[in-house]
Amino acid sequence: MTNYEKGRRFEYRVRDLFKEHGFIVIRAAQSKPVDLICLKDGISVLVECKIKKSSLGKNGKEVLLNMAQVSKAIPVLAYKEKRKVKLLNVETEDSFTIL
Repeated sequence: MTNYEKGRRFEYRVRDLFKEHGFIVIRAAQSKPVDLICLKDGISVLVECKIKKSSLGKNGKEVLLNMAQVSKAIPVLAYKEKRKVKLLNVETEDSFTIL
């Protein structure tokens, strides 16, 4: 399986997790500028999906934070840890819990 296929599979897994919690989820084409846009009850969440937490990088973090600020959304990094999906609010550096 290629890295692209692994990444896409993980994005679908995260997408399904948000959908299970009642969000409308839009998967951005070619992951530009974010992977997922999740909407529910006036809440907007911008999600960047990475297999490893450290893969976001400084530039990726800045882009995500800027987009979140402009759109008044919550910037979230989804990553894998011990085969589980972890969600991190990039702005506060706290775990993000899906409502």
